[in-house]
Amino acid sequence: MKEEYIMKRDFKIFAALADLHIGLNRITAASMKKQLKEHCIKVLEKLPYLDGIFILGDMLHTVVSLNSEYSQLYLWFVDQIYKIAKKKGSTVIIIKGTPAHDNDQLSNIKSYANNDDDVDFRIYETIEETTIWGDYHILILPDVKVKKDSEYEKYLTKDKKYDMILGHGMIDSMKFFTQESETMPTKSYTFDTKDLIATSKGPVIFGHIHQYQHIKNHFYYAGPFTLLERGGTDAGYIIGGIYDEDRSKFKIEHYINTDAADYYDLHISRTILSTFSIDEIFKAIDELISDCKENDLITLRITRSDTLEDADKVYMLESRYRKDKRISIVKKVKSKKEEEHEKENQERKEKYSYVMDTNLSMAEILFKYYETEVIPTLPDKFSPAAKITEADFRRILNEVKDEIKSSES
Repeated sequence: MKEEYIMKRDFKIFAALADLHIGLNRITAASMKKQLKEHCIKVLEKLPYLDGIFILGDMLHTVVSLNSEYSQLYLWFVDQIYKIAKKKGSTVIIIKGTPAHDNDQLSNIKSYANNDDDVDFRIYETIEETTIWGDYHILILPDVKVKKDSEYEKYLTKDKKYDMILGHGMIDSMKFFTQESETMPTKSYTFDTKDLIATSKGPVIFGHIHQYQHIKNHFYYAGPFTLLERGGTDAGYIIGGIYDEDRSKFKIEHYINTDAADYYDLHISRTILSTFSIDEIFKAIDELISDCKENDLITLRITRSDTLEDADKVYMLESRYRKDKRISIVKKVKSKKEEEHEKENQERKEKYSYVMDTNLSMAEILFKYYETEVIPTLPDKFSPAAKITEADFRRILNEVKDEIKSSES
């Protein structure tokens, strides 16, 4: 009866997760398991339909010892996904991620692919074309080493050949993006986003970048399940739907893991150390961290002088906060001359920040520099040199452009 009802549906529902990085030591196994239970397992179990569960690389962060809590978490999570797939008739696709993270540890769960329960459980470690749900054509793009770019490019036919592309890796617009928790390979293939989109009727969903985002509502980074480094926001995963009749029609929603860790940087400068008593500093820090969750991570960055008084205060700070597992302490001894130099650099950056303002035209930037830097140095404030206007800069720039165009023609 259940199968007959499902066949009447004209759409498929799937969940896509990526970058769990189980084994990253700043996220405990207990904290990750709690988040996975609450925001993944329970959520997927409650979905009325779930045709696919896709895990798009970097399920693991590093090689985990078989008797470690992280290994137990890894095997527990895979077993939970298997049980959900068995209950709901879901296809499970697990893709190998960055070699330095997943390593060869997917081999430890291959027994699930060779099951006796008729669960469609698949693990992909090489580039493959496959079919799911009867007639959905899927391109699988794990993060694998290739001798030539053509080994990837031959699949990017730009003819809407596939109904969906699932992968792990870098795209062109993100190739200079760096991540704290990533060991970026020296040589890896960079996908052209336009080619990926042109090759798939349906969504293109990737793992690797630790921030949920999309390009033209067609290419998606699923983002990490939980926040892995400072600067990230809205960790979670994708829940999507796609129509059987027209697979260019699909809907992607981003489920947010509200229990993901937040990262905080607290800076204690030389000025703070010299101005306030240690009790006042304790009180300020305690107030700032009072609302932090048990799995949040806090970096206490202390810059002190080389005085004995500062050294004593830093020692007391360490003694008070080193037992809090959420807090790491980074210390730096800085001379007064170094601080003054940094202050000068910061003031200079702020002073000339308008140079990088994309809302200003070149004429406006040049006029601002002329107005603030040139005019004050002129001995005669009534001379013609002191009366140049923004319109003059605009006119001169236009004349230069016209000269360049005429010389090129």
